[in-house]
Parts: sequence; C-alpha cells; structure tokens
Amino acid sequence: MKTILVGLNEINFNYIKYYIDKGLLPNFKEFFKTQQPILTESENKYELLEPWIQWVTIYTGKSFDEHQVFRLGDIVDKKNLSQIFEEIENNQNTVGLVSPFNADNRLNNPAFFVPDPWTKTKVSGSFILKKVYQSVAELVNNNTQSKFNFTSLIYLAIGFIKYVPFLRWLHYFKTISKIRMPGIKAVILDSLLIDIFIKLEKNHSPDFSHIFLNSGAHIQHHYLFNSNGYKGHLQNPNWYCPKGYDPLINILTEYDNMIGRISKSKNTNILLTTGLNQVPHEHLTYYWRLKNHDDFIRKINIKSYRNVLPRMSRDFLINFDSPEEALSSNKILDSYYSCEDEQKFFKIDNRKNSLFVELIYSDDITEENSIYSKLDGNVIKNIKQYLSFVAIKNGEHNGIGYLASNFQLNCNSKIKLTEVKNIILESLKKL
Repeated sequence: MKTILVGLNEINFNYIKYYIDKGLLPNFKEFFKTQQPILTESENKYELLEPWIQWVTIYTGKSFDEHQVFRLGDIVDKKNLSQIFEEIENNQNTVGLVSPFNADNRLNNPAFFVPDPWTKTKVSGSFILKKVYQSVAELVNNNTQSKFNFTSLIYLAIGFIKYVPFLRWLHYFKTISKIRMPGIKAVILDSLLIDIFIKLEKNHSPDFSHIFLNSGAHIQHHYLFNSNGYKGHLQNPNWYCPKGYDPLINILTEYDNMIGRISKSKNTNILLTTGLNQVPHEHLTYYWRLKNHDDFIRKINIKSYRNVLPRMSRDFLINFDSPEEALSSNKILDSYYSCEDEQKFFKIDNRKNSLFVELIYSDDITEENSIYSKLDGNVIKNIKQYLSFVAIKNGEHNGIGYLASNFQLNCNSKIKLTEVKNIILESLKKL
C-alpha cells in the first residue's frame, strides 16, 4: 500500500459536481462514490487566504499563527519548520514530489523532487529532469511575454519525448492546435506535469508521492465567468474570452483523466485536496505585471539592490544588502500613484532586507496613463509600455477547501486544514 496526494489548488468542487450532473468528468464521479468530499477550514482573515500559506499549513499541520510563512518562497528560510516530507522519510518511507507548493527540498534521498517554479530550492532527479524543470520555471515566470529561450524549448521537447506516453501525443497536438484560446497554455503545463509525475511515480514507486497542480486555480481566477456552471451577472469581454467558450471544463477534463490513470494503481491510497477554493469575484478587476522588473525599478531610481525575483502573477520580490536600502526603496515604491485617478500603484511588505511587492492597480490602462511619485515628483509617462496585461479577475479566494479520497476517512464532514497532515500520515500507516 502506498499514498498519492494530489493537490488541485483552489478548485471549487461545486463546479466539478455541476459538470458531473451534465454527464461529464466520469472519473471524478466514480472517485466520489467511496468518500464524499469533506470540507476543510483555513484562515479567517482574507489577507491570509493565499495558497502559499495554506499549502504550508497542509505540509506542516500548523496554522499561519504557528508557521508564520506569509510569502511564496519564505519556506526556504525556515529550516526549523518541519515539513511532512522529512517526517515521512524519517519513518523509513520513500518520497517523491512534483511541484510541491512553497516547499523546501530537505530530503536526504528523495525518489524525485521537482520544486514549484517560484521556490528556490534544489531539484532531485536526472539531468534531463532538472533541465525540464528549469525550462518550465522559465516559461511560467515569463507567462505574459512571448520571449522564450531556444535551449529551454529543446529541453522541453526532450522531456516531452521522455515522459509523455505515445498514446497521449495526439491529446497534446489537439490541445496545442488551440494554443491561442484562453487557458490552453495552462492546460498544457499541467498536462506535462501530470505525465512527468505519473512516469516518475511508476518508475520509482515511492511510498508517498505528491503532485501540486495550479492551472485550475489560474483558469478559475481569470475565466470563471465563462464557465457554464457560473450563474452570476458578470461577463468577460469577448476579446478576452469568447462568449460560449468554457476554459474551466478543459482543465477539469485533464484532471479527470489523471484521476482515472492513477486510480488504476493497485494498493494505492489517493487523497485529493485543494487548500482553498475560489468563488466568483463581484467586480471587473484588471491584473498587470511588469515586463522587465530590473529596468522598471531602476527607472524609478531604485539602484542599490541585490536582485529582483518575479513571483506569481503581479508580484515580485526585491532583495537588499541592508535594511536601510530596503527602507529607502520601500518609500519610493510606496509613493507611486496613478496620475488619472490617484489610485495607489504598489503594496509593499517590508521584511528588513527584502520587499515583497504587489502591483495592485486594478483598472484598465492605456497609453495615455501615467504614474507619479509623491516623494520626488518623478513622472513615468505611458506606464503601459512597462506592463503586460495579465488577466481580468474572475475568481477570489474562499477559506473553505475540500478533501476527497478513494478510501473511507474517519473524520467529521468539516475539519480544520491543520488536520490534513495527520490524515496523510494515517494513510501511510497502512504500508
């Protein structure tokens, strides 16, 4: 007996049930027959409803107040914070992980460890696996731009041949043929991660394996209004996502296929969990991302910094050599407002030697728009030239998540998210 933990980040199971009722997603339907999904409850404050916080809670069994991991990537600096992976390995069980979210690779001898694209930790695996990871990370962190390293493309092709079953090639060719449609790149990414995971899991057969998948969260976040299951009054512009096109069913169909494939494994406990879920957003909110973070922060006269690291969507991290440099830069970033409507442009979290920055301006931006500094009067005209349009917000975080399994869970119908860790450990006691 072995255990597979599948992270379907932020997926709203009400939409899965909607599509099941329409005769779709047969593997989800079969999976839910054994154990109806139970609800998980996380943080009460909305600012704490971020997946990089909730998944650390799952991995540690600790609430935010206990683990204090607030940023994506923070886990690497908290070496004293024990993760479930080391605990499982210390119990003489083998571990294999693909894209565990905001997790640090501290394992002594993992079967494989492929980090998420944003957390700076080591990759454990073959040379090709490491190169495929680097290519995927580059692709994800440049997702709003068309530039892509040719060498990375070569390694992705090699990884495709190595990890994707021949019978799945037609699926990829059909999907790639729709590459210009909303959400398709995200579907391709998770399809590749799934195939890599299944191949590695089959080859190494670890006692515990885990895959984290984020494309469903991305699609809900940006295209939920186009789901046939959405019954609200808002609509995406036709230029953004064509009316009548439903990106959500595309990714859920891919997840359904994965569940069917891993469910064929004998003597395997399977757990699905979401950490959070998303509910429909109630306003039209635009997301923007800097095209070139280094160029822009130098443009606003921030020069003394160690490096700048793009994070998910509109966020980025700037590291400094001293708290004084960070504070000075904090004041500069904090001083920028839109010339047109006086909306603040950035939100900053200062951690002495680093700034976690969110580009929070949420309205449409044209070539006529500018921003200015209330600190020194500096004006950046045509701010749009420095930005890439990311998306229109469709889904927002909700503190309730889901936990489902292919075996009976002896627990209440609603539990704290902190309890999921022990449920995982209990499933391994059957080894």
